Amino acid sequence: MNKPSYTLLLFLALASVHTFNACDKSEDYSHIIYKNYLSYEINRAEGFLETTEEGSDEGEYNAGSKQAYQDAIDQAKLVDENPDANQEEIDQTYAGLLQAADDFSDEMAPFRSAFQVWIDYGEVLMDNTEEGTEEGNVKPGNKAMLQDALDEANGIIVMTDLTQSTLDEATTDLMASIYSFNGEIIGRATAVMTNQGFELPGYEIEDFNEVPGWSLFGNIEDWAPKASVAASETAPEGDFIARIGSYTQGMYQNTSELINPNAVYSLNFKVSLQSNESDWQGKKFPAVILSRIIVFEQDEGDYNFLTILSESYDTLGIDPGDFIELNQAVSIDAISESIGKKVAIDFIQKHTWDAANPIWAESFVAIDDIALYRKL
Repeated sequence: MNKPSYTLLLFLALASVHTFNACDKSEDYSHIIYKNYLSYEINRAEGFLETTEEGSDEGEYNAGSKQAYQDAIDQAKLVDENPDANQEEIDQTYAGLLQAADDFSDEMAPFRSAFQVWIDYGEVLMDNTEEGTEEGNVKPGNKAMLQDALDEANGIIVMTDLTQSTLDEATTDLMASIYSFNGEIIGRATAVMTNQGFELPGYEIEDFNEVPGWSLFGNIEDWAPKASVAASETAPEGDFIARIGSYTQGMYQNTSELINPNAVYSLNFKVSLQSNESDWQGKKFPAVILSRIIVFEQDEGDYNFLTILSESYDTLGIDPGDFIELNQAVSIDAISESIGKKVAIDFIQKHTWDAANPIWAESFVAIDDIALYRKL
């Protein structure tokens, strides 16, 4: 067997040394400077700062706070653009910029009004829930715990040095107390509504501005009849009913109920077809009532930004008849985007919702004894 030559052995030895050194160098990152995260935070901060305003309204920032944040951003940019900056300088600058963001956040006038909505909801629950062992009662001892949470919340909301971060934490705590309280209610709870039997104002009226709890939606022609509250000897509850028709506006109520996670909301009401005229050709068509459980995503009553949680189209037939009970339900899961928003309900009556083939006939329905339930 031929022995390898001296030249070959020397070549193999040098190749091994070169390979070892290359691997060793590839694992040494000490010479690399990382600053992408600093650049990103500078860009994020500048973009965010452009969206803010100084002032005293909720969401606005104290005078001078924007310039202080801008100064921190400018200092960070000097380091970011310095080719000789070392890793320690970059890391310290990044940490300082994050702290400046936190300081700027604390300069914002906090959203007390959003927190007040939760306080109001908790107080509604306290005022309208009894302790006991019957369905709809909360188990004894829970009202005292919720009252403690509300007392703490009422103390926080009036703090002169309140920050949004403190308010966020307080909101989480109050929400947890409210959800815990509702979870201790036996069976299903009746969500609080205003004037669900239309007994106010206590007389017949076509001006829904005088009907507590209720508003109208939709456009109608000047000649069209109006929705009204009317007296009725056959009212299922009390002495009055709401009266809407195929040409009137619909009606809605934005309730005080804030949507709970892992809850089932059900809407029950009673309705009767009161009148149903023929169209211009002498034909009669079944009347249909549309009822919905909804959420106004922006301003109350703004139907351009609406989430429909549940809806039901119910045919009432052609001829007037007695009151019947209708119901529908919707389940809210633990990650629903509707959690914490107000539940609203609405009603409108037509012969058809096919805009391409309208039915020109007049009809009226009576609605009464409306109830919204929550079950966890």
